[in-house]
Amino acid sequence: MGHTTSGAMRAVWIDVARGLCVVAVVLLHVRIFVYDPAVPEIDGHDEWRRITEAFGPFRLPTLFALSGLLVAGRVRNGWSDRRNAVRIASSYWIYLVWLTVFAVMSFVVTAPGMPFRLEIPADYLRQLVLPDTILWFVLALALYVLVLTSVQRLPPRVVLGALALAAALSGIAPAELAEEQWLHILYYGVFFAAGVYLPEALRWFAGGRVVVKLVCSLLLFAVLERVWQLTEMGTALESSARLGRDLVAVAVAIGLCALLARAAWIARPLALLGRRTLPVYILQLPAIWLLCLIPVVADLHEIPVVFAAGPLLGTAFVVAASMLCYRLIRGTVLENLFRLPRPLAARILTPPSVSRTDAR
Repeated sequence: MGHTTSGAMRAVWIDVARGLCVVAVVLLHVRIFVYDPAVPEIDGHDEWRRITEAFGPFRLPTLFALSGLLVAGRVRNGWSDRRNAVRIASSYWIYLVWLTVFAVMSFVVTAPGMPFRLEIPADYLRQLVLPDTILWFVLALALYVLVLTSVQRLPPRVVLGALALAAALSGIAPAELAEEQWLHILYYGVFFAAGVYLPEALRWFAGGRVVVKLVCSLLLFAVLERVWQLTEMGTALESSARLGRDLVAVAVAIGLCALLARAAWIARPLALLGRRTLPVYILQLPAIWLLCLIPVVADLHEIPVVFAAGPLLGTAFVVAASMLCYRLIRGTVLENLFRLPRPLAARILTPPSVSRTDAR
C-alpha cells in the first residue's frame, strides 16, 4: 500500500478509515464463526449481532469507495497507463494464490464447521471465476479496475448510472441467492466507481467544516435508514433504498475518520492497519480457523468478561496475528503471496514495442 495518491501525500484519514473498515469486517466474521457457535442463545448474546449489523452500511461501501479513490488517476487514464494491467493481474494473482492456499487448508483440516471451506475439487475449479469465500473482495477489485479502465471514454455519469442500476437490480435476486458473493460484486461496484469518478467529492467530506458536514450526513443517514426499514426485502425498491443509505454512510464514515485522524494516538495505529488492509483481510481466515480449532476458545466464553467482549477480544487476536504474520513474511519470497512477482509486473509494465526492440 503506497503513501501517495495522485501526486499528493496520502491523507491520514484515508488509512484511518480503511483500518476501521477492515476491523469491522473482521469483527463481523469473528462474531459469526467464533462467538455465535460458542455462546448459548440467551439474553445479551444478540447484542453483538445488532452491533455488527449496524456497521453494515459503513464497512464495505467505504472500503470500496476509498479503494477506488486511491486508483482514480490511473484508472481514468485508461489502458495507456499500464499500471492498470498490473493492478488487475496482481489482484487475480493474489486471488488465485490464496484460493489455492484455502483449498489446501480445506484438504488438511477435516474438522466440521470451518467457514468458507472448499469441500470438493469442483469447488476450487468453480471459484476460479465465481467466488464463494472472503476472497470475493480481491476478485472484485480486479474486475472493477478491468471494467472501469475499459469504459474510461464513456461519460462518468453514464458509468455511475449503469452501476447504480446494477446495484438496485441485485436486490431482486431470489432469496436463495441473496448471499452469493457475485451479487456482492454487482452491488458494490458503484461505490468503487464513486471513488474513481468523484474523488474530490469524497475528500470534501473530510475537509473544511467537518463537524457540520458530519452532523448533516448523520441526520440524512438516519432518515434513509428508516426509509430502508420500511421497504420490502427482495425488491428493487429495497436495494435502491439501501444503496442511497449506504452512499450517505460513506460520507458519515469519511467525516468521522477525518476527525479521528486529528488525534495522533488513535490515528497512528489505525493508519498503520489501513496500510495493511489486504493482508489483514486475507489472513483473517487462517486466524479464525485457528480460533475454531482450539477447544479452549469455546470454553473461555463461560467467563463473564469473555462472554461480554468475546468478539472484540477475538478481533484483536485475529488482527494482531495477521499483522505479525505479514511482518514476518515481508522481505522474503513469501511476500509474493500478496503481490504479483516483480518480474511479471515489470514485463506487463514494459510496452510491447520496447520488448520487441530488446529481443533484437
